[in-house]
Amino acid sequence: MLLDHDEPTNYEEAMMSPDSDRWLKAMRSEIESMYVNKVWTLVDLPDDRQVIENKWIFERKTDANSSVTI
Repeated sequence: MLLDHDEPTNYEEAMMSPDSDRWLKAMRSEIESMYVNKVWTLVDLPDDRQVIENKWIFERKTDANSSVTI
């Protein structure tokens, strides 16, 4: 099920959409940005801790005229 702007609600929908190449490129860019900016450090998870889950949010960027920007 896609939202108003044909935005996927999860990864599977993004990869099945006609814009899957663009969504994948955007995700790779975001991950690269987080790596370059040292957003996280990978460590072994202590036994008394739980993993923090995450979720991709797919949202098209629009200009002042509500046109989708690339």
